[in-house]
Amino acid sequence: MLTSFFGKSNPINYLILSVFIVFGYLLGLFSESKIDLSSTSLFRHFLFIALSVFSMLLFDFIIRKNHLTKTNTFAILFFSCFMVMLPVVFLNHEILLANLFNLLALRRIMSLRSDTNSEKKILDSSFWITVASLYYFWSLLFMVPLYIGLIQKPNINYKQMLIPFVGFFAVVVLNTTYQLLINDSFAWFFSWRDDISLDFSNYNSASILVPVTVLLAFYIWAGISRIVKIASIPSKSKPNYLLLFYVSLVSIGVALLGPEKTGAEVLFIMAPLAIIAANYIENFGAKGFVKEDVIEYRFKETLLWMVVLLPFVFMFL
Repeated sequence: MLTSFFGKSNPINYLILSVFIVFGYLLGLFSESKIDLSSTSLFRHFLFIALSVFSMLLFDFIIRKNHLTKTNTFAILFFSCFMVMLPVVFLNHEILLANLFNLLALRRIMSLRSDTNSEKKILDSSFWITVASLYYFWSLLFMVPLYIGLIQKPNINYKQMLIPFVGFFAVVVLNTTYQLLINDSFAWFFSWRDDISLDFSNYNSASILVPVTVLLAFYIWAGISRIVKIASIPSKSKPNYLLLFYVSLVSIGVALLGPEKTGAEVLFIMAPLAIIAANYIENFGAKGFVKEDVIEYRFKETLLWMVVLLPFVFMFL
């Protein structure tokens, strides 16, 4: 049973999901019409395979550090399967990098409630968000959840509200210095902002449209369940519960505002969606649940199997 296997946190789970991500990357790579097998290209692919696996492990660290799910690996299972459903995400290295830096920022944003080292957390998160924007400009929208997290945290003061600007300008100054040294120009600043495109013609491909539709269905189903349960969430957990929902909405905005719709931009939505889906699944983890509600248990077990098997089905689209 997948619910029992991934309902625990065992090293074998991480190994299986890491291999699954490597499989997804190779699937995306071989879907290209031309494959460059030069030593430089192979090293680059090896590096991004490692970064893809690291993103999954970082995502798991964020979840555990901030208690966003119970002690299980449902969230990283969803995250890994969502990525492999859309192998095109592995072909856009800039989006992979931007998503990694956004995860580093999310790690700090979600921990603001602890009210320790707040200034450092705020600076770090704004720094990483701005670095992410160098690869995908609309990542700057993640400043919105940062400020929501600031408003929610205890003992907020006006100085802390100004710290994100310090992180922002620090990256701008550093990158300008780099561009002047390497290219003897700061023209990058004028081409930094990406245009907004609403051309979804690439989504006409079944290999993109079907997985995106499945992810959207997951978001609607699990999102509604999350909203319904807000009233029953303990006051201590409610801020992060709501903050994650805001992060998911901003992630959709980041994906929609991208300059080119290839399907890879859906990667930004996968992390918050994976947590929301995991929260929905893990509710039956208590002992004896099967006897109390066999139908719901079987439904969620089927849902997990569907998530695991769909990437293999989509290989033939």
